Amino acid sequence: MANISVWEPISSIRSDFEKLFNDFVPVSIKRLWGMEPGVMEPSVDVIEKNDMIMVKAEVPGISKDDLKLEVHDNKLTIKGEHKTEKEEKKEDYYKKEISFGSFYRCVELPSEVASDSASATLKDGILEVSLKKTAPSKPIEIEVK
Repeated sequence: MANISVWEPISSIRSDFEKLFNDFVPVSIKRLWGMEPGVMEPSVDVIEKNDMIMVKAEVPGISKDDLKLEVHDNKLTIKGEHKTEKEEKKEDYYKKEISFGSFYRCVELPSEVASDSASATLKDGILEVSLKKTAPSKPIEIEVK
């Protein structure tokens, strides 16, 4: 439990800086830096329990078929695509803000995990990924000969 309280303020500060960056940096600058406007980066919660790590991500409107998850080197990568709705030519849009396209998020995990133990569920726009922690390696004493 102590780890969560230590990292929570840092995560909050990071979220605030990301929001500030996204709100005030013009789209032209983002394009210049190679950042595609409209590419979604889902919000996540990382929860550490005794023997597990749970990652929850907001992916509203995404089906399980449009998600791809990978675990490698203590990082969980969430990729997917929010597909466009069929647009009828009879409709005149006054405003169109719903974004479509790919999304990506790489989450650093707080400890070693057994990648083959990962499981994921998707319900009501919330993706939950559970990963079992691996036992930390114990120091061994080496005899000098």
